[in-house]
Amino acid sequence: MARTLMGTRIRERRRANKLTQTALAKTVGISASYLNLIEHNRRGIAGRTMLSIARELGMQPADLTEGADAALINTLTESAKADPKAAPEVDRIEEFVGRYPGWAKLLGSMARTTHEQRETLTAMTDQMAHDPFVSETMHQILSNITAIRSTASILATETDIPKDMYERFLGNLHSDSQRLSDTAQKMVDFFDKEDKSDPSAPTTAVAHDFWATRDYVLTDEPETSHSPNPQTAPIVQDSVQRFAQLDKLMPVEPFIETAEKLHFDPIALSQAFDVDLMQILFRMAQMPSDAPFPTFGLIEVDMSGAVLMRKPTPELALPLYSSACPLWPIYRAFAQPAQILRTVMEMPSGDRVLAYALAQPKGATDYALPPILRSTMIFSADPKVLGKEQRTPILAGLHCSVCPRKSCDARRVDYILA
Repeated sequence: MARTLMGTRIRERRRANKLTQTALAKTVGISASYLNLIEHNRRGIAGRTMLSIARELGMQPADLTEGADAALINTLTESAKADPKAAPEVDRIEEFVGRYPGWAKLLGSMARTTHEQRETLTAMTDQMAHDPFVSETMHQILSNITAIRSTASILATETDIPKDMYERFLGNLHSDSQRLSDTAQKMVDFFDKEDKSDPSAPTTAVAHDFWATRDYVLTDEPETSHSPNPQTAPIVQDSVQRFAQLDKLMPVEPFIETAEKLHFDPIALSQAFDVDLMQILFRMAQMPSDAPFPTFGLIEVDMSGAVLMRKPTPELALPLYSSACPLWPIYRAFAQPAQILRTVMEMPSGDRVLAYALAQPKGATDYALPPILRSTMIFSADPKVLGKEQRTPILAGLHCSVCPRKSCDARRVDYILA
């Protein structure tokens, strides 16, 4: 979806600079008719043409590229799902982002902040209701208050209390007050520990920000430049260690050469490098952007559907907080652990992607409990990957609320534009 934004952005910036199509086309060395096709999103641009247009319009080339827009459109789309009664024009998000990129980023940031605060409030409410420490501490506080009130009532209303008993009541009042103070301080410390990992922190946002800002790979920069906070992002730490292992087992250049020979087949690559399939999937998705390798998106989820890691592409925007289309093979993989699934998906936009999905156990096994699974899906629309794939595609979408396939048996909620 985000692929169409480049032309819109060029057109709006050209108009803002009060340039005609003819004048801009002549300056960058293309025909006016070709520029017209670009501005109406019928032709793509790259290389020198894109650099020339960006220079003449006083823009950075990155302002014209498409990768960052996919995440922004996804954020705005998800915020639209949160308040369908407002009837936001979801079908015009592309136009809005193209015409007003600054406002779009501001609204996206506000929507994300709102969602994070809602998540925090929900987590704290749940913690107040179910955390055993909070429950026990509140019981102690109420018990102490009841004891203090009872003792104070006796001292205030009885006038003929013997001296020894009176002193005993005062002692009880003092000890109960001290216990109340200590218990209250424990409660304050529990919620105010600086070194305590925040249980309400949105792991998805932390992981997404960490990898998106590094283009989903780690360089040879000093370790401190890309190390996540060990107290707030354990999942990111795991993924950093995983990437370091992948880079060591499968260096970029040999991997590219072997992958091309094996037609980017994960099973064949697993056998060639003698590593498991999950490592192959992450290696295919985490390649340097300037490497001559097809672009693969990636999404990793746990058994609750929570997104642990994501790498969206223009063809397939990915959810940040919620689950996606139930037809995606990443969810079906949970029913077939250790079995890699290969599926072609066709999105409502007409884009097709070839997807591989695999679910594997995480952590130790137990006789009394089922394994804890994580499922990962990589996908690509690159012709080198799709090739001459003949299998019938699955008609999928992003999320039911923004999917126009009204007759889909997997639909959970209504299409918000209906």
